[in-house]
Amino acid sequence: MNALSSIASPDLRNEVNALAEADDPRRAFLRARWFEASNDPGLRTAIARDLHGRPLLALPLVAKSVGPLKIPQIAGAYWPFRGAPIDPTASVEELASGLADYAVARELGPAWRLGPAIADDPSLLLLREAASQAGWHCQERQISSLFCLDLVALRGSGAWPSTKGKQKDRWRVRQLEKTGPVRIETFTGLDWTAATRDAIAAIEAASWVGQLDRGGDTKFHDAKLRRYWERAAQDPVIAAMIRGHILWVGETPAAFTFGLEAGDTRYCIANNFDQQFNKFSPGRVLLYHDFEDAADRGFARIDWGLGDGGYKGPMGAHEDAPVIDLLFVRNPVVARIAAYFWQRGG
Repeated sequence: MNALSSIASPDLRNEVNALAEADDPRRAFLRARWFEASNDPGLRTAIARDLHGRPLLALPLVAKSVGPLKIPQIAGAYWPFRGAPIDPTASVEELASGLADYAVARELGPAWRLGPAIADDPSLLLLREAASQAGWHCQERQISSLFCLDLVALRGSGAWPSTKGKQKDRWRVRQLEKTGPVRIETFTGLDWTAATRDAIAAIEAASWVGQLDRGGDTKFHDAKLRRYWERAAQDPVIAAMIRGHILWVGETPAAFTFGLEAGDTRYCIANNFDQQFNKFSPGRVLLYHDFEDAADRGFARIDWGLGDGGYKGPMGAHEDAPVIDLLFVRNPVVARIAAYFWQRGG
């Protein structure tokens, strides 16, 4: 077992990054900096190895509360999901042996948590099977379901976006232009600036989410979350995966999209708009731009996360895999008791 922190050894960081690169391409962002970006001083990473010392699985852990208890939890941002970088060529038996290693089991303790996670993720299924063989009892609860866009199928249909929808969006832009020139700015984690992030924060502050108690779930208006993304982007590999758009009306940032791209998937992590422009739906206009841009650049799908299918469905999204929260418990009796409370959100 090794420790990973903000002053991690180069060897350990390289091992975590190598596992992320070997994993499913859709999980390629699960690099050392992804976990370090939380800046949690308690971050530790257990490395499960085969008998020859080859890394098979990295388990970056932070202590989090579950009811009255604090247990290890897989670290990293909540969105698009939490995951442990894994070598998908490892056998279940090799992984189970690595998880059963004394040093790894000691770090995991009597119980540990992984979530949110995508239920049909092959890497997650491999980890669950190995954990079961290593003596862990997995308790699962569903959080919700993903909404996704199959860009290949939608483009292939020839009817997406619809002609009527495109006409409506052109009308919306013309109405917005009565206030000021409309332009769309594209940014990545490699070229964004503090002014870019300030613009997103301003949109969030002026959005319906920003008007909620305690500011709602904002990614850049919330200073702590903003610092997370700024630190994550210090890894140029992750920075290249970050991409988004800002729609400006004159000198006012009116709407934004923010996402992460890995493998064939664009993860839509956040999008919102300034409520003063609500009448002409700048958020919708920009989302279609975002999705078509991803399709033009060869991405096969949009992972739009959880939320309201009432507006996502008409834009081409379909309900996809469940998103789940997993609790791994060592003692079988405790696991049965925990299952009752876990299913009820305890």
